[in-house]
Amino acid sequence: MDGLRSNLRPRVLLPTAILALGGIGFGAFAFSGTPGAGDEPLPPIVQPAKPAEEPSASLAAWRKDANGVCASLNHDTANLGTPQTQAELLQRLPASLTLAEGALKELAALPTPKKQRKQIERMLRLFGRFVAQQQAALTALQAADTTEFARLTGLAFQANDRGSAIARDLGARRCAVGGTDDTRLTRELERRRVVVAVLYAPDSNVDTLAIREARAGALLAGAGFVAVNVYDPQAIAPLTARYSVRTSPSVFVFARSKGAVSQFGGYVDRETVAQAADTAAL
Repeated sequence: MDGLRSNLRPRVLLPTAILALGGIGFGAFAFSGTPGAGDEPLPPIVQPAKPAEEPSASLAAWRKDANGVCASLNHDTANLGTPQTQAELLQRLPASLTLAEGALKELAALPTPKKQRKQIERMLRLFGRFVAQQQAALTALQAADTTEFARLTGLAFQANDRGSAIARDLGARRCAVGGTDDTRLTRELERRRVVVAVLYAPDSNVDTLAIREARAGALLAGAGFVAVNVYDPQAIAPLTARYSVRTSPSVFVFARSKGAVSQFGGYVDRETVAQAADTAAL
């Protein structure tokens, strides 16, 4: 952010110039008095100091520093592991948000190249929005409102994805890790035209049965298959950002470039899944 230019100088110099011009021809020494032997000279006019400019850097230097900050964040976040229960999510999500907030402060403190400063500021605002919405999602989860948790998580990752796009454009690729374009569902849709996805809770026996049936149905239809851990915010974001998810398990049938063409809440048998996948293939 550029420092504001001081407007003090015109206010000091303009009145001084007017007084000097007005004194020509009469009472030229009226203000200071007629100088005598013991008179001290007037002190010089002090020019207002120019505000110090914020340090700038080259894009290459900023990129190197930003990638270093984000690489450290990615490493520390990965070490937290993927929650397997709601209790683990309630414990680990605050830790990951604390890490993200710390990384944002480090990124904001880096000297930025003037040409890309607005881009970088926008990227940081979007990442800041991600953290704020994930914090709100955590509050909802703490109140046992899993539906609101899922909705806010989807919104959070929409902001994260937009920030990641700017980071990639700037060459800070380590800051673009962890978006919805880097999930098993996204990668499977790149490989297969039709994919069956099951949103499940690892600590639920019913959800385990739902996974088995959905996988068998996908196999019958020759479709791809992924199981999405409901306690993994990044993994559920592609689902919750666009679709209403109210129960676990939930079964989705995706067609490439069309999104979810079928959605089922609760347990679904393999024949129903296979039929939905066959229809999607058509």
